Amino acid sequence: MKKIFLFILLIGYFGFSQNDSIDINEYERVYIEVGFVKPLGKMANKFETSPSVGFWFRNRIVNDDYIDFGFNFFIPKKARDVDFRYRDSIVKYKSEHFGISIGTRFAKIISMSNQTRSFNLEWNTGIGLGLNFYEAPNELAFEEKEFTSEVLTTFYISQGIKLNYKNIGFQCHYNFSPYDLFNKKINEKYGSQYLMFGLVYRQ
Repeated sequence: MKKIFLFILLIGYFGFSQNDSIDINEYERVYIEVGFVKPLGKMANKFETSPSVGFWFRNRIVNDDYIDFGFNFFIPKKARDVDFRYRDSIVKYKSEHFGISIGTRFAKIISMSNQTRSFNLEWNTGIGLGLNFYEAPNELAFEEKEFTSEVLTTFYISQGIKLNYKNIGFQCHYNFSPYDLFNKKINEKYGSQYLMFGLVYRQ
């Protein structure tokens, strides 16, 4: 009787373990990204390749389709001054060394192995809000209600891929962000394209 009882317990244990390992309802919900932003085109003379950090939270839509919400923060390296219109003059504003994109992205998971769901490719399409901050020079004499800084605010769209194995991944995204589209004070073409690439930790 004891042997039968132990046999039933073992079957239950291994059955539970097997079901748990292939449970398709389990997926990584938190994505932490560390990498770089590489400006392209006209944006390439605004700053150099710069460090970037991101945080995203994932929810399943259906099957292997997901929606992410989050942000990527970057610090422009060797950012050059940018010309803005101030009253009747053209003035060079300095970067506040801070840029951020906040938005959402669609993720399609493509399994790369029949043996495990831990090795996969992601196809990402994103959209959201991009902001880049500039500060006026100290020598300007501001009157009441005048702003001492300029924020380049725009929408962005992105397309990219991730290659994941277990909790680690590598990603590369192309981003289109027309920073000078909605700011009438900027006196030059700022640029609108950059690559974002780096490592991903997911949990």
